[in-house]
Amino acid sequence: MPDVQSTVVEFVNKLRKRKIEFLCAAKEKKRSFRVFVAEGAPRYQGHLLAKELVARGLQTTVITDSAVFAMISRVNMVIIGAHAVMANGGVIGPVGVNMAALAAQKHAVPFVVLAGSHKLCPLYPHNPEVLLNELRSPSELLDFGEFSDCLDFGAGSGSLQVVNPTFDYVPPNLVSLFITDTGGHNPSYMYRLIADYYSADDLVM
Repeated sequence: MPDVQSTVVEFVNKLRKRKIEFLCAAKEKKRSFRVFVAEGAPRYQGHLLAKELVARGLQTTVITDSAVFAMISRVNMVIIGAHAVMANGGVIGPVGVNMAALAAQKHAVPFVVLAGSHKLCPLYPHNPEVLLNELRSPSELLDFGEFSDCLDFGAGSGSLQVVNPTFDYVPPNLVSLFITDTGGHNPSYMYRLIADYYSADDLVM
């Protein structure tokens, strides 16, 4: 079985390609726009996305993840990819997307999710903290050599713990529109769309 690291890399690469295709399609329709890309720390996937967008001739600006709320008033749409679309219309995506969704809601900016039909999931996020999260290596955040004297090895008080989650959950009330290979859909419609792809038997373990 593939390890978590390779699965995350594959997921990120697919998200990046989907966003690029979507934006390039808009550019081909002669629409003028600039793309703001959050850098996606700690792995900085946004840097790779920005380079590819520039190579395709799109005007692109890279911002830090912490600047999303400060910059959101300058954009007229937020576009993200999804790891999974839940039956209630909620979204599991890369860590940090919930912050972007909250910023978009605060400034009345549409929050759009790109998701193929294969991303539809018949489950409900009754407990998203349990459902979602895989933890990535702490080495993405800290250099072990530099911090080895304060990492938590059960030494008691004063030790340092590192938590590096992979995913975020965005509730349906923060999503403006889903764009799938079957067209655009409101979050409230996703359970019907999922019902077209899954039967009750599919949920039996």
